[in-house]
Amino acid sequence: MASTLPSRILGFGIAGAIALPWLALLLLLPGCRPDTSLNAHVLVVVNGNSPISVATGAYYAAQRKVPAANIVTLNNTTTDPTLGDRGHEIVSLPRFDSQIRIPLETHLIDNGLVDQIEILVLAPGVPHQMAPTSCPLDNFYLRDCPRASVDAELAVLFSDLVGSGGLGSDGEAANPYYDSDLSFSEWRAAHPDAPLRYLVARLAGYQTAVDPETGVPADVKALIDRARQHVLGGRALLDEDPTRSLGLQPGNLLLLGPAAAALGALGLPVQHDVANTFVSDAPDLVAYGAWGSNDGGDAGPPFYGRIDDKLYPGTFLPQSVVVDIVSTNARSFIDPPSYGQSLVTDLVRLGATGVAGNVFEPLLSGVARPEVLFRHYFRGVPAIEAYYRSVPYLSWMNVWVGDPLMRFAVPLPAVEDSDGDGLPDAFDNCVYVPNSDQRDTDGDGFGNLCDADVDNDGRVTTSWGAIFPPSQRGDLELILLTAAAGAYDANHDLDGNGVVDDLDGSLASMLLYRPPGPSGLAP
Repeated sequence: MASTLPSRILGFGIAGAIALPWLALLLLLPGCRPDTSLNAHVLVVVNGNSPISVATGAYYAAQRKVPAANIVTLNNTTTDPTLGDRGHEIVSLPRFDSQIRIPLETHLIDNGLVDQIEILVLAPGVPHQMAPTSCPLDNFYLRDCPRASVDAELAVLFSDLVGSGGLGSDGEAANPYYDSDLSFSEWRAAHPDAPLRYLVARLAGYQTAVDPETGVPADVKALIDRARQHVLGGRALLDEDPTRSLGLQPGNLLLLGPAAAALGALGLPVQHDVANTFVSDAPDLVAYGAWGSNDGGDAGPPFYGRIDDKLYPGTFLPQSVVVDIVSTNARSFIDPPSYGQSLVTDLVRLGATGVAGNVFEPLLSGVARPEVLFRHYFRGVPAIEAYYRSVPYLSWMNVWVGDPLMRFAVPLPAVEDSDGDGLPDAFDNCVYVPNSDQRDTDGDGFGNLCDADVDNDGRVTTSWGAIFPPSQRGDLELILLTAAAGAYDANHDLDGNGVVDDLDGSLASMLLYRPPGPSGLAP
């Protein structure tokens, strides 16, 4: 007889919102570098109904030497050409098909660009949010929810993932490019049938004020310009919040903590805050990762910027990159802003040059991973490639705001101990997660902290709550059943605290549909 894990086991409340530990939900709160060649692999997409959009596309193409023929003009419905209302930001599925997807696919096909183009750059005025649909925050949200960013849908053009919704019953939308060491060109050539066909970036910021010489919003023009400016030095700030619930603690343990360790190992000066404070007045930032408005110590709206004589988080240098763990921080780019959660646009206005954001609730397991993004970007990988290597799922809620071609001016050299835990990668059973104790209770060569594959079938799975027949239980269900019974299984104790609890389930959810590791001691 089929059954599912009861809600008293799978769920618990966080500030009045339902949070499933295996989904690890985020809270739902109201001098220039010369270009030496044409970037013929880039397609710039503008909305012909907005002069701001057209001007931005033209300016970016000129700065990055994108051929004029690689600017495609869409006819997106726009009630305000100055982009001062939300009419241009949200698009229904039928309008997405008729005004965006089909025109783009037709343009690529008719001009023989399907395989030549690798990067899509979206100007202001191109919608970024698929129209909301009803998605209950239940066991099946991640599996079935059809919400998505326009950007994520365009990344999988010509594939069955467009409009499909969710991760799929067997993780069909897990990102196959995740943490790859190949350039996207090499990877795509090696995986011609993979759904990920394009890397999509968005040039975004507040629409006012407009630069009088170019007609481009001043914040967006500054974003484009900063990406091409040399930067020397700089430092990183990783701001944890120890007050996060068990369902959210993996944000500290697997996102912000490892990011601080990775950047420190690469030799970048790092301020790693683990206290219950929201850090302000940090100077010369080139990397920033934090909880944003989900931090228990935030100063309230607007969360970033000058508040009560403090500057949150501080000053940014050109070519800086940010991961802000907030579920709807890219919901809108309109000035004046409306606050519930913090906004990507405020970070752009402060000087951040590339920001990972989300248009709807992505779940904690679906946000871009700062450790992966920072590790690749600061070693010289183009920003858009580093970003897509850090995104766990395709056709989901994620967006990258910034110039996709940006590269860190002085790449940091590779190191032998990537996570700075004192063990060289070749002898480390969790290469990118600090675990100096190397705890590996099942002896498979993968440390428990990066090994939620408790049935040893090669990847972390879920049966989406189903527990009968026992042979069909996923790794997440096996761990959570142990926790619910108050029992102990050392292999299910991922964090090694002597207890199998909701935190272990949340850690497992962060590794969903990925293999264990990586490890220097196992294949």
